[in-house]
Amino acid sequence: MRSFPRPRLRTLLILSNVLLLLLPLAGIQLLRLYESALVRQTESALIAQGAFISATYRSLLEESAPQTWPLASRELPSDIRSDAALVWRPRPAELDLADSQIAPAFPDGQHGRAPEALAAAVGERLTPILKDAQAVTLAGIRVTDPWGVVVASTGEDLGLAIDGGIEVEQALLGRAASNLRRRADRDPSQGLESLSRTTGIRVFVATPIVLHQRSVGTVLLSRTPPNIVQALYAKRWLLAQAGAAALILAVLLSLFASRLVTRPIAQLANRAERVAAGETGSIRPLINARTHEVAKLQHSIMAMTERLGQRAAALEEFARHVSHEFKTPITSVRGAVEVLRDHGDDMTDAQRLKFLQNIEVDNERLQRLTTRLLDLTRAEVADGGAGETFDVRRSLADLEGEFRGRLSIELGDLGSPPPVSGNPEALAGVLETLADNASRHGATKLSIAVQADPDWVNIDLQDNGDGISSGNRERIFEPFFTTRRETGGTGLGLTIARKLMTQMQGDLMLLPETEPGRGTTFRAQLRVS
Repeated sequence: MRSFPRPRLRTLLILSNVLLLLLPLAGIQLLRLYESALVRQTESALIAQGAFISATYRSLLEESAPQTWPLASRELPSDIRSDAALVWRPRPAELDLADSQIAPAFPDGQHGRAPEALAAAVGERLTPILKDAQAVTLAGIRVTDPWGVVVASTGEDLGLAIDGGIEVEQALLGRAASNLRRRADRDPSQGLESLSRTTGIRVFVATPIVLHQRSVGTVLLSRTPPNIVQALYAKRWLLAQAGAAALILAVLLSLFASRLVTRPIAQLANRAERVAAGETGSIRPLINARTHEVAKLQHSIMAMTERLGQRAAALEEFARHVSHEFKTPITSVRGAVEVLRDHGDDMTDAQRLKFLQNIEVDNERLQRLTTRLLDLTRAEVADGGAGETFDVRRSLADLEGEFRGRLSIELGDLGSPPPVSGNPEALAGVLETLADNASRHGATKLSIAVQADPDWVNIDLQDNGDGISSGNRERIFEPFFTTRRETGGTGLGLTIARKLMTQMQGDLMLLPETEPGRGTTFRAQLRVS
């Protein structure tokens, strides 16, 4: 299998922090939020300039017009006349790169009718003012008469009709209009190109000039909005300082996180390797486990180390017991075979039969030990019937039928115990072991009672046998401990029974004596499902 390089956690922390710092900039570029704000800022500035120029033109027009001579004008729609009578007429910016369509370049002016004389005279007075203002605002400005003919301009289009543009057409009807159009004079060779839609577009704002609730002209302003590259370039030193500070902060945060996380994890990994190598007795806890997760991981490793040490000691003790239990019958068989081989011809038939019977007995003991060890191994790896539920009353009824004739089993009022979690076959094996032990120790009767609480179902089995001496009560669950070795006992029955109960998340315990030396009471405890 191909092996891929594994980066260090410290490197991943640094990269992730730097990436998080770059995400806001990427968000500005991808969503065009900042550039939309620049467009709206440009539109707002043009709206303000248009309102001021409209008011100036209106004032000059009233000043120049004879009081008795009617001004050239156009009638406004009824809904516009009512709005024009209002004192306050705020106009918010409305353009947005996300949903505003970009129209073609503004159409060129056309030669046609001559401008109105009075409007042309006022426009002549206004033109120098507009050109002076353009040096600061950078906006293109055109003022038209009531029929869309330019009478004042910062460009070279005096006398041309521009009513072909939708913005001017709407403004002549008294409706203010804003639009995004492509630039007709775009030069692709220019440097610092914008990276978004604002490249090569202009914002157009048309403001109606209304006097005595009649349209007397329009103001058309246009300007290319600043793009994001220009805005960032203007703040390049501030951005560079902020970027450097953010990068330093990301590295410091990564180093701080590395000290809190990666170094303790590396130390714990070293300790785990030592545990794997068998050094369970020399592992010490960390002194710098300052985070909850690392402390929890350390606790788990230390607990695992302790359990492995206990398991190793238990295995060593178990191996010693197994060796002892097997050594005795094997030695006996070997000795009998040697005697028969060396002196078999000199023995009588009765003597030879006695040695053969001894070999048979020892062989049977070895078979029982082997079978019990296999049972213990199965109990160690059994899943305990995970997810399985059953009724203990069925297992108790089966036990009564199996021991009929050997042991009188009395089932009290079992009631209606709740279902328990576990393996019914495993429980049947535990009950059979307890009943068989009672029968082999002189019991003639076994009383069974069932008690239930919200968490547990307890099965108490009380016999009338010989009981267990006080010195042996603490050892009955030890492997290979038995008081009837001469009659074939292996000392593994109760060990296997308790292991089966443990695998079912339950327990098997010896209850205190009700009357010393008279009978024994065991409790099998199962968890309610």
